[in-house]
Amino acid sequence: CHHLLATLIQRGFATKVPGRRLYALGGRILHLGHACLQVDLPRRAQPYLEAINRVTCETVHLAALQGDAVAILAVREGRHAVRVDTGTIGRMESPHATSVGKAILAWLPEDEIRRILTGGMKRFTDRTITDFPALIESLRIVRRNGYAIDREEYLPGVICVGAAIRDQAGTVIGAISASTPAMRATEEHIALMRNEIVGATRALSAEI
Repeated sequence: CHHLLATLIQRGFATKVPGRRLYALGGRILHLGHACLQVDLPRRAQPYLEAINRVTCETVHLAALQGDAVAILAVREGRHAVRVDTGTIGRMESPHATSVGKAILAWLPEDEIRRILTGGMKRFTDRTITDFPALIESLRIVRRNGYAIDREEYLPGVICVGAAIRDQAGTVIGAISASTPAMRATEEHIALMRNEIVGATRALSAEI
C-alpha cells in the first residue's frame, strides 16, 4: 500500500499533509474531474439545450474547453424554416469571433487565451475582432455583463448570445449559445435568448 501511495504522490494524485502522518488528494485529481465533466457534459446539458431551443426556436450550441482548444460538443438545430448554420461538432477555429467562444475565453488568464489563439485571429467579417488588446477589452465587457454577444462577427447576418458553464470550483468548463438570423434579431428576441441562455447556464452550473 505504501508503494502504491508513493506512486500516486509522485504522479500528483495524492499528497502528504505537512507535519502529520496523513495523506490527501493531489491536484491531478482536478484533471480527472474536468475530463469526466467534459465526457458527461452533453448528457447533463441536453435538457437545457432542448428547453432553449423550444422557447427561442433558434439554433443552440454547447461548447467546452478541451486542452488548448474550444470544441463544439452538441448542436440543436433551429425550428424556423430560415435558421442559422454555424458549423458542426468538433474543434472551433473561431473562438475569438463567436459568443460561445468568448463566453469561455473571458474567464481565462491572458497567457491561456494566447495559447488557444496561437493559430491567429482570423477575420471572418468586417466586424471580427483581430487585435488582441481589443479582444481583451471585449472580454472584460463579457465578464461585466455575464454573457457574450456576437453581432455578425463570425457570419454576416447572424447574431449570437452565449454564457459560461462552471464546475463545482467555479472554473469555466464550457458555454451554451443561441444563434438567430439578423432578420429576427429584435431587441425583444435578443433579450429572450439572453435570459434563456443565462438562466440555463446558471442552473446547469448549480447542478454540476
